[in-house]
Amino acid sequence: MRAIPEPFVAPPRGVTPWGFLRWLVGKQWTTVVQGTVCDIIWLLGLALTPWAIGRAVDEGLVAGDYAAFLMWLGVVVPLQLQHSLIQGLRDRAGSVNFERSWSRVDQLIARASSRVTVAAERELHPGAVVTMASSDVWALSFVAINVGSLVSALISFATVAVILLRDSLLLGGLVIVGVPAFSALLFLLVRSLRARQIEARDATSEMNTVATDSARGLRVLRGIGGEDWFLARFRERSAAARDAGKRVARPMSIAEALKVLIAGTLVVGLTWIGAVLVTRGELSVGELVSFYGYAGFMVLPVTLLNQSVTVAVRALIAARQIAGLLEVAPLWPREAAAEAGRVAAAEAAVQTAAQDDADEDPTLHWDLLDERSGLRVREGELLGVAVRDAGQARALVDRIGRMAPDDPDAVVRLHGQSIAELPIGEIRERIVVSDPVPFLFSGTLRELLDPRGRRDDETILRAVAAVDATDIVDAVDGGLDVIVGERGVEFSGGQRQRLGAARSLLSEPQLLVLHEPTSSVDASTEERMAAGMRAYRRGRATVMVSTSPLVLGVSDRVALIDDAGEVVAEGAHEELLQLEADYRGVVLRAEGVS
Repeated sequence: MRAIPEPFVAPPRGVTPWGFLRWLVGKQWTTVVQGTVCDIIWLLGLALTPWAIGRAVDEGLVAGDYAAFLMWLGVVVPLQLQHSLIQGLRDRAGSVNFERSWSRVDQLIARASSRVTVAAERELHPGAVVTMASSDVWALSFVAINVGSLVSALISFATVAVILLRDSLLLGGLVIVGVPAFSALLFLLVRSLRARQIEARDATSEMNTVATDSARGLRVLRGIGGEDWFLARFRERSAAARDAGKRVARPMSIAEALKVLIAGTLVVGLTWIGAVLVTRGELSVGELVSFYGYAGFMVLPVTLLNQSVTVAVRALIAARQIAGLLEVAPLWPREAAAEAGRVAAAEAAVQTAAQDDADEDPTLHWDLLDERSGLRVREGELLGVAVRDAGQARALVDRIGRMAPDDPDAVVRLHGQSIAELPIGEIRERIVVSDPVPFLFSGTLRELLDPRGRRDDETILRAVAAVDATDIVDAVDGGLDVIVGERGVEFSGGQRQRLGAARSLLSEPQLLVLHEPTSSVDASTEERMAAGMRAYRRGRATVMVSTSPLVLGVSDRVALIDDAGEVVAEGAHEELLQLEADYRGVVLRAEGVS
């Protein structure tokens, strides 16, 4: 038995579509060879059967030599028996090759998309990754199988050609020239088929994009009565995908018709010419029987060749898309281990120097500085940040959490070291950003709250209580073991926000950034959440970006950022309410007071 999935191996950098197909086949060459050997034995058994039957007719029945007839019958029967046996082995090899390819491509798409994250959405079509994970992985999984089909078709064709030429130059030449001539018509369809399959794939990708976007905003669509608009838009994209599929079907149907034409032409032509040669004494009856069998047999290699062309076209289109995904550069390139060690050493030196400065002047001891806004986050404090402009708030959160591409003009420093110089994995461990609308994965509620399985149930429930979400756990059958659907569809917006906040608390980062953590809950819940999160994060740096006075009121310090994205005032919440008119305007607007 072969364990699947296998250890992941990435393709070479800068791989081309054809190079990707070669790499995919090369990574499983052992089972590809096994499948190819089975295909060759299987097809040669079929190819040699008409020849053995012809000998049985000529040397046995026509000559009246029943011993020779039984001898050739003893050849025909094993050929058919091995065909039945090898068919099972051939199917097994094909299944193994399919599953290995599927697993390898599926892993590659998952790892590549997780590596580049949101960069894929910026560089590729919005529905591109979804289409890769559905149709493209399917198309590529047949490539390894069709290697054996192609090789066995060519070998069997060459074998039959040699036998035919030995028996009759005329009929052998007819088969050798006729079959490739008819098959060449298939290749004339490749250009049209390839272009139309690209069009069909793009149409499917657009349809997937509409479906994905609508699924994300289904609750909003229902709330504003936009379901009919969505259905009309989806029908439009679905119809376009259907029409593109029809255009693909036209050359494919012509190819299928050509296979029937080739088979019929060969059978009729060879039988007629062979009968004429028999009457002239230039061909024996057994040889005519063999030629008739070959005419029928040759349909199979032609079919396999046609299948290989179709699979290659689809796979090449899919490989081009995946190669494009591999070329997408992540927003934050991964640093080498040596560089990470150098940065860690530099950071340690900076921390030591910062500690020495702090011993002399406590006001100099701080953990994080956003040079663009001038915002400072000191160790162990709960910092409230009030921002009038939602775009500036989002930009600030993205900079602090390194959720956007590094900007040399907007440096964020952690203990004096630019976070752009730190490994992204280290940043994700030390700084966690919680969005206003958190993404909830499917699984048990326990897995949703603690994806890495680091916390016990007591700790999980303590974080749940801190965000006033105990009622959510108590209301579901099974408690933490209840199964949650994709994106937490069972919960309301406020419930999802509280669960997302609890998940952020349980990550226990050095710095937690909460962006509008209470925007979807009522005032009483908001007040309890603010107090609970403050208590849970006591002694650890926390930033709460909000305009809610209930959230800002529990902060140790509040920073006001203006529409230009710069800190214009700092102080306690009550102090800023009395002294800063702009701050009062932000807070009172959040309360709905004009």
